[in-house]
Formats: sequence, C-alpha cells, structure tokens
Amino acid sequence: MTGEPLREVEAYLQALSRVRSAVQRCHPEFGGLADLLRLYRSGALEKTGTICAGLEYNFHGSGCLFTEIDGAEIDLDFFEEGLEVFDSWRIRRFLMSVDGEPSRSIEEITEVCRSLVSQGRLVEPRSGWFSMAA
Repeated sequence: MTGEPLREVEAYLQALSRVRSAVQRCHPEFGGLADLLRLYRSGALEKTGTICAGLEYNFHGSGCLFTEIDGAEIDLDFFEEGLEVFDSWRIRRFLMSVDGEPSRSIEEITEVCRSLVSQGRLVEPRSGWFSMAA
C-alpha cells in the first residue's frame, strides 16, 4: 500500500520510535516504555512531567500521552503484559497534533495498519490494537 495513508501511519511510527529512543537515551535504566507505567503506578513517578528535554509525559488509564517539543502528541496504551499498543484513533490524534486535520478516516488508517501487519511490520494482538513487531 502506498500513498498518503501509509505516510501518515509511518509518521506516527517514526514519532513512537523517537519517544522510545529519547527514553532509552535519557534513562537507560528503564527497560522500555512500560517501565514508566510501572514506576507511575508504584508512586515513584509523577502523573505528568518531563522525561528529558523536549519530551513531556502524561499518564492516563492504561497508557501515556507523550508530547514532543514541537507539540506532536504520541499516545499509546499498555496491555497487561506491558505490550505497547495503539489504535487508529491514536494515530489520528497524532496527525491532528502535527497537521491540524488528517486526510484519512479511522477506517482508512486501520486498513493501512492491517496491511503493515500482513507485511510483518506490525502485529495486531487484539482486534483494532496494533504494536510494532519485535
């Protein structure tokens, strides 16, 4: 699948990779983003704050919203086993934070994600929830 919808999903995946890299660079003691949620739930980390220069976080329910210095919002949830997951709504929210209004619907974004699942780039551990393949 090529074209605009794929570029929009790729932009979210690149932003998620930047968040992962920033956390690893600034806090190498964390094994991953799920460690942040565990620290928050144990009371060792505040609900909101700055992880490192240019990257803020805000925990919500079973996930976390990361905001980059340019205002890009990368939202994700965690399944019980600590797996980082996102859905089409979160990708669309990211697109709205960087471009104003995304050109694609939730359904079109889901279709692109499922195409990436068939290519082995993403996994779909539960219907409509995606994660980057290991």
